[in-house]
Amino acid sequence: MRWESLFADLEAQFEADSARNRISEVQEIVRIERARQTMLQRLERHLGTRVDLQLLGAERPSGELSAIGRDWLMLAHAGREELIPFRALAWWRGLEAGRGPETRQRRVGFSQALRMLVRDRARVGIGGIDGQLLATGTLDQVGQDFVEVALHEQDEFRRGPAVLGRSLIPFSAIARVRREE
Repeated sequence: MRWESLFADLEAQFEADSARNRISEVQEIVRIERARQTMLQRLERHLGTRVDLQLLGAERPSGELSAIGRDWLMLAHAGREELIPFRALAWWRGLEAGRGPETRQRRVGFSQALRMLVRDRARVGIGGIDGQLLATGTLDQVGQDFVEVALHEQDEFRRGPAVLGRSLIPFSAIARVRREE
């Protein structure tokens, strides 16, 4: 009987060690998967939900995370949408997971999203990473690392005589681009 008791005790110890090893392996796999996660993947879990942002210029917009591109996010709030490049984020906070990640590869970058606004002849307000309004007007051109804005009065259309000047703004200075109505 003593042998049976000894073997039972050894088997129990072996099973306990085996269970600890399995738990440790699972924990290691989870750590590895989390280490491989990008901010984009993490943000995707919050699509369709409210998020709070802190921009580098101390602005703190909140709203629904309505879209995500390769290097930008779209925040819908107060009846407007703002395009915010990731590099302008200091942090973001979300309370709950939304509709989950989209499976398609993100190909639209910040400059491409801005070019869509040029195509639409959209009136925009561009906020800087210092928290200041850099320009309001119509996007005329998007270069490789800058935008050109035709400056005109809010109630005027972008036409030759209405253009008061042009402003060139490097991407590195942009914290948000809001489409104005």
